[in-house]
Amino acid sequence: MDSTDVLINLLYCVATDGDWQSYRGRALSLLCERLGATSGAWSSRGIKSSDGELTQHPQPFVTQAALSRLVLPKGECAAVVEAAPATVGFVYSPPKTELFHTLVLNFPARVKRPEDAIVSRVGMHLCAAGILSMLQFVRRDDWLYSMGRANRGSAALVDGNGTVFAVSGRFRGLLEELGHSGDAPRLPFPLPEHVLGEEGGELMEGGLHLRVARCGAIYLLHARKPLPLDALSPREQEIARALSNGKTLKSIARQYGIAVSTVANHTTRIYRKLAIYRREDLIELLHMKPSTVR
Repeated sequence: MDSTDVLINLLYCVATDGDWQSYRGRALSLLCERLGATSGAWSSRGIKSSDGELTQHPQPFVTQAALSRLVLPKGECAAVVEAAPATVGFVYSPPKTELFHTLVLNFPARVKRPEDAIVSRVGMHLCAAGILSMLQFVRRDDWLYSMGRANRGSAALVDGNGTVFAVSGRFRGLLEELGHSGDAPRLPFPLPEHVLGEEGGELMEGGLHLRVARCGAIYLLHARKPLPLDALSPREQEIARALSNGKTLKSIARQYGIAVSTVANHTTRIYRKLAIYRREDLIELLHMKPSTVR
């Protein structure tokens, strides 16, 4: 195994050891160490996005705008491009995606730069290992769902324009159930502005309950079929769970520091919204999986 193969193997080892965000910095550190570069930058963004995930090592030295000026030759999906003296640039757009990766490595003047073929090969594996790390991250919810955590839904990493970075198998399956392609490079629906802030948010789209959370420069998107509790306010959800766990109105009132009459009023609204009449019905509803809810 030559030094390039060793480096590529190390990239995949790092990708499966830790989360995707830590992988990016560790991978750049490896590239600099093994290829003799003094610094490196790696940008990942949607083709139609001006922003994206930008990682630099050992410290920032370039902007996203500067990296976006490095373009692929027409008809190519990967190429080594001249960025500046003593600098190597690599751009890559994986087939069947709308992702665009840019890698820049700076070298000391007296250090021999690696051959373009090596930079290109290592660069593509750098990006592939990064996507593997993202997939490992979003598949956690598939595993939790299989363990009975139906409320976890399924997950994907996307940018604000809906460009897909990584998507779990269950997320893909939910899209296909709605008549969309599970392998499309973009979400089949737009993400509204109100969920794209630092706090994220929730929305209903095409029969799915979606929860959006900021994750670095992109977004973690959880999707699941609606649950009965989605019709209730946050406080009503808390009380409904307490009722389903067998707690009395008095104990619920003590738990939340409210009057027993207030708990009783919440209970009446809960039953009315869910169109049920008994606590047994509530327990049955709350233990349904999303796939069984009509």
